[in-house]
Amino acid sequence: MTVADMITIESALWLDASVPAHAQCIVRRALADVGLLEMPPGSNRSPRIDEYLRAVGSPNGSSWCAAAVAAWWRDADVSVPTADAGRCAAWEAWARHTNAWYDAPSAGSAVIYGAGGIAVHMGVVVRLGPVLLSVEGNTTLTGFGVNGVAVTLKAVALERVRGYVLPRIE
Repeated sequence: MTVADMITIESALWLDASVPAHAQCIVRRALADVGLLEMPPGSNRSPRIDEYLRAVGSPNGSSWCAAAVAAWWRDADVSVPTADAGRCAAWEAWARHTNAWYDAPSAGSAVIYGAGGIAVHMGVVVRLGPVLLSVEGNTTLTGFGVNGVAVTLKAVALERVRGYVLPRIE
């Protein structure tokens, strides 16, 4: 049974037919990881996190928010950066180069956060309203954090957003 098979249609009931199927799949896939925790907390490791990091060529123990987004997009058969998909800055550069960089969110899009003029954290937009919500890996359980211990559902920290990457099937 694949991860996609385990994600039921009942999740993300707010998605309607106007949301493309691949974006719906990304949202459901990301939601399925909510509650994933580092083992031990603070290690940037667990069997699944290590798998995500290996898939993007990042060493075990690396920051893993981008690797999680890459896994969620790949499981939905959506293209991810071909190099350094474990780095937020690589996602931004790739999105700008492929014209997938947007100022407005959409369901399933990657949200990229910045600090000091660079991309430092990312997640996936899972709901547009009435509150803009994201699922983020390697984040804190409360507040904004770029190196936490879990996959959590959060309100998007709008003041920190650099932009959004639109998922595309190629």
